[in-house]
Parts: sequence; structure tokens; C-alpha cells
Amino acid sequence: MLTKILAVILLATIAMPSSSMSYRLQVNVSNQLSRGRKITVRCESKDDDLGSRRLVAGDVYSWSFSRNIFGTTLFWCDVSTARGKKHLSFNAYDESQRKKGMPKLHELTWEIKDDGLYFAGFPMSIAPWVSQ
Repeated sequence: MLTKILAVILLATIAMPSSSMSYRLQVNVSNQLSRGRKITVRCESKDDDLGSRRLVAGDVYSWSFSRNIFGTTLFWCDVSTARGKKHLSFNAYDESQRKKGMPKLHELTWEIKDDGLYFAGFPMSIAPWVSQ
């Protein structure tokens, strides 16, 4: 009898659609600055420091991850120009915003442009550059 119960539980587990926590999400940060200008991008979470990347115009910095079971996944990024005269910071992925109605995409693309930060596909700048 116990064997039958375990078999039913195993089959039910296999047949279940995969949880929304199990798929991987991808974040892309794209340097869309004009005239070949370079930026430095540093992204991290509470648990993972992804390090700094130097991007020339047209380069994309990408990583993927799985959301944590607590629903608190947060990755943030700091971006600075090559000479460090301007910078901007943003949350590249924030689970709390996803719960508040942010599009539930599996891939998020952020574009760094001359006038600031854009979420790919949206025509308005989300965050301007800040001069240091």
C-alpha cells in the first residue's frame, strides 16, 4: 500500500507544471551610448557579486538566475562612464516590483543611452545620469 501511495505522489509530482520559481530569468544591460563611449557596469545581489564589466558601445552584459523561494530576489547595478564623471544606479530585477504588476517577463533588457537608463521597448528614460 505504501508503495502505491509513493508511486502516486511521484507521478503527481512529475505531472505537475513546473513552478514559476523554477525557470531561469535573464537580465541584459546594453551599452547604447553614442560615439563608441565606454561604461563600467557592476551588478550584484545580496548573495552574488557579479563583478564589474567594461562595455564599449554595442556590448551587452547578461546573466541568468532563478528566483529564490522567499520571493525576495533583488539584483541592482551601478553604471559609470569611462572617466567616472557620470553614474546611475538601478534595480535590474526586483521581485517586489514584479508582485506589484511589473511585466512578468523571463528576459529583462536595460539600455544605457546618452540621456539615461531605458527599459527596452519603452520610449522614456527611467533614470537620468547623475554628474559626480
